[in-house]
Amino acid sequence: MDKLDTYRQAIQTLLEQHSESKKPDEDIEEQLFFDTTRDHYQLMRVGWNHLKRTYHTILHFDIKDGKIWLQQNTTDSDVGQELVEMGVPKEDIVLGLHPAYKRPYTGYGVA
Repeated sequence: MDKLDTYRQAIQTLLEQHSESKKPDEDIEEQLFFDTTRDHYQLMRVGWNHLKRTYHTILHFDIKDGKIWLQQNTTDSDVGQELVEMGVPKEDIVLGLHPAYKRPYTGYGVA
């Protein structure tokens, strides 16, 4: 399996694991989006909590220029470390949710 296929599989596995960690709720569902052609991957929560609409992205990853970009993380988990534990080198993970000037201090890739 080539590097990009390995990264795609790692992201999908991670998102599937995180989608299973929430308690089931009849009115709010967790939706997984895997766009393997354009390399966009998301876990979203969609539905209703009584009269309040729930619609937000929990996790969002992109693969750009051979690197995994973490665009959104509203969990308490260190998903970057989870990817490292799955075999992804730290330098191939970019914390896109941080501004570019902070990325050199994260221990992960910068661009």
